[in-house]
Parts: sequence; structure tokens; C-alpha cells
Amino acid sequence: MNRIIFFCVFILQAAIAGCRNDFSFVFLPDIHLNPDSLVEANFDQLVRQVNRIHPDFILTGGDMIYTAKNLDEKKAAALFDFMKTKFREFKMPVYYTMGNHETVGILTESGMDVSDPMWGKGMYEKLYGKRYYTFMHSGWKFFILDGIKVLEKERNYTTGVDSLQLEWLKSELQSTDKQTPLVISIHPPLVNPHAIESQQSQLLSRNSESVLNLFKDHNLRLVLEGHTHLYMNLFFEGTHYISGGSSSYSSEGTDQHSGFVQITIKNNEENIRFIPLH
Repeated sequence: MNRIIFFCVFILQAAIAGCRNDFSFVFLPDIHLNPDSLVEANFDQLVRQVNRIHPDFILTGGDMIYTAKNLDEKKAAALFDFMKTKFREFKMPVYYTMGNHETVGILTESGMDVSDPMWGKGMYEKLYGKRYYTFMHSGWKFFILDGIKVLEKERNYTTGVDSLQLEWLKSELQSTDKQTPLVISIHPPLVNPHAIESQQSQLLSRNSESVLNLFKDHNLRLVLEGHTHLYMNLFFEGTHYISGGSSSYSSEGTDQHSGFVQITIKNNEENIRFIPLH
């Protein structure tokens, strides 16, 4: 009798160990949410699609709103409030990645002064905390990076990961087991999907080599990107470089790159599926 009980316990423990890393999430880049009736209606349909799939969580790819770059503090706050209200429709946790449209008042037309504490990334950090961070889920470690550099003098932005963030990355990776599966989420692409279709585009974006070299001795499994509104799944040396298309709706409607990415982790292996909008 004791042997039967022991065997049953062993089987149960093995089953639990085998599925402890099983989970799924969706990657939603470039939602471009704003209080336009058509945009809002299509966002509501996106929410219904995601809620039907019911992943464990959502990871955005930046550009959740459109756009705070040319707004003053009051109008930008109203746009973020609208986003907060609409995101409550999701039935699962949401982790945010910062995009260029979340920078507040950086264009001259906004009328904001660069000394305003809400200018640039100030409002985003006040609302959502650090612009780069990590979190763990079922044994996988997610690195959420900020790939936007605000140019104060030019009153604009460029792409790239700043030196302060690179130093943080080095420290964070030193304390991370090299066997832990890792995921990067960043808005502007580290590997540019435009380079696949045009020789005029560089494959590696600004300082992406500096970022990726930090992960070369680790178990980097997924690099999730936005910004280009193109879908790409490039597999190279054990890593999927995924440009997630676009979860937004424009006046031109949707195209073959309009959608989002569902990633399912089963037995510590990733399955990637692009889901067209609607």
C-alpha cells in the first residue's frame, strides 16, 4: 500500500514539475490608442480577441497611445487617463514597454519647457515607475528596456539604449543564472525587419550590438520588438527576433502586418503564433 502511495506521489510531483513552466502571453506593439470613435471601437474588438485567448499576461511593445509628443502636460495626462480606462477591459495583468509616443511634450509645438518635470519621460515614470525593469514568470526572466533617447536641444527623439541602462543590464545579468530563459522587450527594433526587404536599411539598429553582446553567454530565447509595424520572426542561434506587427487601427484599415503575437511556453519550449486583427 505504501509503495502505491509513494508511486502516486512521485507521478504527481513529476507532472507538476513538467508543467510548472507552462504559460502563455500576448505581445501587443503599437496600439496607438486615442479617443477617436473608430480607434476605440477597434481597440474594444482587440480586447475581446485577447480576452478570448486568455493568456496569463499581456506585454505591450510601446506606443500604447498616440501621441503625447506634441501635447502639454494637461492634454497628455488626459490621454494617459483614457489609456488607463480602456486597459481595464483586459482580464489579465499588463506589463508596459515604453515607446516614442509616450514621451510628453518633446516637440516644440507642445509649448512645454524642457525643465518641466513631466516633460519627456517624466510623466511616464510617474505613472508606471521605471522605464526599464525585469520581472519573473514561471522561471523565465523578462527584461523590459527603454530604447528611446530624448533629444532636448533638437526637441525630438532618436533610438538607442542609454549608458545608464547598459550598466544596469550588466549588473542584472551578473546576478542571473545563465541557464534561465530570457526575454527582451524593446520598442525600436534591435534587429531591423526593414533590412530584410531593403539594402538601404541597416540590420542592426543603433547600439543594438552593445545590448545583444551582454546576453551572449546567457539563455536568450526571445527578443520582442515594435515600432516598424512589420511582422517578422527571425530565428538565429537559438533566439527568436520577433517584430510584432501593429495592434493599431488606422484610417487605411488593417493589412497583413496588423495583429499581435501569442507566445505559448510548454515544457520550456516556445511556440509563436501571429494572430491577425479581427
